[in-house]
Amino acid sequence: MRWQARVSGIPAGGVASVRFFIDGKLKHLARQAPYLFAGRGNLLLSGTLGPGSHIFAVDVTLTDGRHLTTAATAVVSAKARGIPRRVLGRWTRNVTAAEVARTQSFRNAAGGIPLPTGTWQVRIGADGVARYTDPTPTHELTAGQVRFEPGGRLIVGNQIPNFPHASKGGFCAATAGAGIYRWSLHGGALVVRAVNDHQCAGRNSFWNGSFAR
Repeated sequence: MRWQARVSGIPAGGVASVRFFIDGKLKHLARQAPYLFAGRGNLLLSGTLGPGSHIFAVDVTLTDGRHLTTAATAVVSAKARGIPRRVLGRWTRNVTAAEVARTQSFRNAAGGIPLPTGTWQVRIGADGVARYTDPTPTHELTAGQVRFEPGGRLIVGNQIPNFPHASKGGFCAATAGAGIYRWSLHGGALVVRAVNDHQCAGRNSFWNGSFAR
């Protein structure tokens, strides 16, 4: 589900930050409107929280130092879908120059450099966050959302802004929208194929292929 905080009665520029809490733990920090949990194109994945009652709270810090807070309780069904256990953990993906060239025709030149080739690592967490480590000498970390849906469908979201210890880079601009893929497991390998993701060439080059443990 989409979780957005709307701040009313405050002039434009009067909000310094918005913090999203689940069960008392800080889960996301938003500094720019619209104030969306996990950023544009990403969702609150209720199935990753576990069944039962949970408290969802928002704390708004204003530029004058004041705080506005609100909270609500909701129950997550035991049928809510989480991340499949079989895909959790660290995967390695070797991105070749040919795979980067394959998406050249729809790469946005204003979106930065092409995807670096070499050995990438991605760690898929039970929270639905994919933590990417690139093959460059600095091994920069970025984080985005992944949603494994029924029938083998995989939705790969945008970078999660203000993610702890992550760089400001990403596969594409925050307005690109999510990519649609299909996934399966074959002999211990995670095999992913693009269905519809021409809006983000770098993400397409990375995800369309095979991943090994």
